[in-house]
Amino acid sequence: MEQTANRIGIYVFSGTGNTLKCAKALETALTEQGVPVRLHEIADGSETVTERDLVLCYPVYGFNMPRILKTFCRNLAIGGNVWFLKTSGEPLHLNDNSSAQMIRILKKKGYRIKGEFHYIMPYNMVFRHTDELASLMWQTAKERIPDAAKKIAAGEETPVVAPLSAKFVSALYRIEHWFYPRNGRLFRVDPKKCVHCQKCVKNCPTKNITYADGKFRFGKHCIGCVRCSFRCPTGAIHIGLIDFMRVNGPYDFTRDPASAVPGRFLKASYERYFADRRD
Repeated sequence: MEQTANRIGIYVFSGTGNTLKCAKALETALTEQGVPVRLHEIADGSETVTERDLVLCYPVYGFNMPRILKTFCRNLAIGGNVWFLKTSGEPLHLNDNSSAQMIRILKKKGYRIKGEFHYIMPYNMVFRHTDELASLMWQTAKERIPDAAKKIAAGEETPVVAPLSAKFVSALYRIEHWFYPRNGRLFRVDPKKCVHCQKCVKNCPTKNITYADGKFRFGKHCIGCVRCSFRCPTGAIHIGLIDFMRVNGPYDFTRDPASAVPGRFLKASYERYFADRRD
């Protein structure tokens, strides 16, 4: 297929929608900069890429990228420039090495790594942020994303650097790429809560959930995005060994961000992140 040489392709995988919100904001900001751009959602990692310059967008899972991004990068056939946009639930430098596996793959394919942009968005696992704090996170991301668009439009290059601690932690947590497919087979549906809407079946990015003869079945292709449990309207899906970290239901991003107060968890880190939002 002919390359779309002058257009930037934004390719995004989003578990529960936070990264997609940021990717769409970047698409708008690049368009306002006069940059031809098109956004594509990654479904299974085998998407055909025609653009030479890419922005790869993903949520950080266990200090790494989702396994589906590794598949996507391995399937790329052409070299060019690439930026990363990532979201995580906490402002820690331990997340700085999350793109490392993709970087190694892309460099071998002739891609030039141009930079990385990191935004904090509310957790869809571990625990639930308040809606006010979620609104502040989203407002902060919206304020910062136009600056990323300017850097991309100018072709600015910023090295992606990770401290040794981040490299160690991301390497340690890559066991999650092995763990999630196995834990996914332990998912179950509470029949007392389930309304059989089958949103979990329709929304699963890897088609890991099937429904037949009145029963839900979970396969071996789970990547841990928890889209099924997070979007379940009745909270009927239990997510195996990590069910104690389950968060259910969308955040209300319309709440007043001015009333947001970070909790005790990483309080100082969140306060520093928000204090820098006008820089």
